[in-house]
Amino acid sequence: MQSSVSLNLIELGHFAAYLAFFVAITQALAPLAARYFKAPGLRTISVNAAPLVFLLTTVGALTIVYSFLTNNFSVLYVATNSNTHLPLFYKVAALWGGHRGSLYLWVWIMTAYTAAVGHHGRSRYPDRLAIIMAVQGALIAGFYGLVLFLSDPFARLFPIPAQGQNMNPLLQDPGMVIHPPMLYMGYVGFSIPFAFAMAALLTNWKSEQWIGHTRRWALIAWGFLTAGIIFGAWWSYYVLGWGGYWGWDPVENASFMPWLMGTALIHSISVQERRRMLHTWNIFLIITTFSLSLLGTFLVRSGVLASVHTFSAAPGQGVYLLTFMVIVLVLAFGLFLIKGGYQHAEESFISPLSRESMFIWNNVIFTIACACVLLGTLYPLFLQAASGARISVGPPYFDLVMVPIFLVMLVVMGIGPLVSWRKANLPKLRGRLLVPSLIGIALGAALWFAVGPVYWTAPVAVGLVGFVATTIIGNVGRAVWQRRRQHHEPLGRAFAKTVFGNRRHYGGMIVHTGILVMAIGLVGSGLFKESKLVMMAPGDVLHLAHEQVRFDGVRDVRGADFTAVQGRLTVLNNGAQLRPEQRVFFGSPMEVTRPSVNSTLLRDVYVDIGNHQHGKWEIHLFINPLVDFIWLGGGIVLSGVGFSLSDRLWRRKKSLAGSEAVSTRP
Repeated sequence: MQSSVSLNLIELGHFAAYLAFFVAITQALAPLAARYFKAPGLRTISVNAAPLVFLLTTVGALTIVYSFLTNNFSVLYVATNSNTHLPLFYKVAALWGGHRGSLYLWVWIMTAYTAAVGHHGRSRYPDRLAIIMAVQGALIAGFYGLVLFLSDPFARLFPIPAQGQNMNPLLQDPGMVIHPPMLYMGYVGFSIPFAFAMAALLTNWKSEQWIGHTRRWALIAWGFLTAGIIFGAWWSYYVLGWGGYWGWDPVENASFMPWLMGTALIHSISVQERRRMLHTWNIFLIITTFSLSLLGTFLVRSGVLASVHTFSAAPGQGVYLLTFMVIVLVLAFGLFLIKGGYQHAEESFISPLSRESMFIWNNVIFTIACACVLLGTLYPLFLQAASGARISVGPPYFDLVMVPIFLVMLVVMGIGPLVSWRKANLPKLRGRLLVPSLIGIALGAALWFAVGPVYWTAPVAVGLVGFVATTIIGNVGRAVWQRRRQHHEPLGRAFAKTVFGNRRHYGGMIVHTGILVMAIGLVGSGLFKESKLVMMAPGDVLHLAHEQVRFDGVRDVRGADFTAVQGRLTVLNNGAQLRPEQRVFFGSPMEVTRPSVNSTLLRDVYVDIGNHQHGKWEIHLFINPLVDFIWLGGGIVLSGVGFSLSDRLWRRKKSLAGSEAVSTRP
């Protein structure tokens, strides 16, 4: 029996959330009040309010988690997303396991970002910090309005049920703990560059004074969004039992679009920092990237889409989200149109063949890709709203459109780092492209002759991967050779000094390498996968793509909060055991399949078990080549992001070490 204190602790969290809502409104309005009352000191309220909003929101989150941990079914959200059998692991993750709690997590993350920017900006941009905090406060208040008045996670339920309904069975997987928070950290993180851009437009803040700070926050958000997408693909692959990892689902697209524009933004900022160009375009990219993050939130939570990724929406939530999104977009783009031209590029293009022009083509490619995904995602919705007709735009459209775009992107990725700033040296460029081009052509031809006639994208993609990989190796090799010639250092020391001395640049090269590794996995699993669906009796052997899998029967198993029928299969090639399951969770009538995978670097043997009749079971076998390259490449990409972000810390330590050395001199 729970104590009254335990039952009613949630009210403390509810009060803290309401208080955070009103403090966020104050945070948003303080600069306006300072201007109206001609009291500049009021602006500091915005800065000082940010950590308080985060603290109050944290109190609310902790009381929700505590309610899950103590099975406080007097809380409606707990009663509908947990029960006494739910493992502790998932009771904590249940905070974001449903619509109400996941929205609260969104707000919580936004308050954390805001508090971090407030702390970071006190010494770096104190004169503009209040405006940045005010923009963030307005966004927080907007989302808090949805949380508290339409999706309240603190709402009570009486009479109190003895048992909850349990978390959605599809969510009871370790991926649930990782994927949503990473995705939200990415989505919400792009609000920080957005706040900088709004502050710049409102105060005529020159871009060169803030764009460097924005790049770092954008890279952090991009890294989290990348992690969220990769973990989401991994989760889909290992849990849903369909043998794939990316189906161009509209909600998948909703996360992919801000990733595309965020990628363009990060590259474009480099041009502005180096060549003082693209000021206005970068502000447009910032607004667009955050707008697409809001669009993704609307698509997932409004009820306009039917998807395994979407939440059920109560009446009014979709209207609120749409209204909020439209207000933000109208104000942001309106301000951009009115004041976006206040700053102009200080330099201009000298040659169409230069590194900055390669970055421009990079932006064009990613913008076209995003527009194609946006069209394929929203067109069915607009058509249904206009005529009532229902159509589905699926993988055939996206594969047809996106694969050529991706291949062009690889070309630009390979050529870009070889081209000089301002104007390329054509003889030198031709010399640097010769070997990579020959290696790329050789690899593409080798694949064609080794595998036989395949779809044209396979040899072209493999050739381009070889081309780009060779340009990266050549880029690093030339820099190391130059350092060895100048400093007469051993190879290992020269390599370390070169790479660690320019972490930002070589962090980008690591990211590009990760993209290439992922491309190998995408080509292998996308073009060479094989599958077979058969009915099998115990003892039957299934042959597919040089693999032999024997069905040994089934057995009943029991988990912490589920019962299951577990298939028992053996991969005869290496003796690996496969254990796919059909699970039924307590408190839920839904039957959930859990596939089983035997992975090596070169291939996955992927098995799912289905219905049975007449002593035979439905077995779905997939042979997916090179899938592990996708996860390996994703890890390399994230390590590159971390390496690039460590550049400022390394330079600060180096500066402090230099200062200490000077101070100790006699």
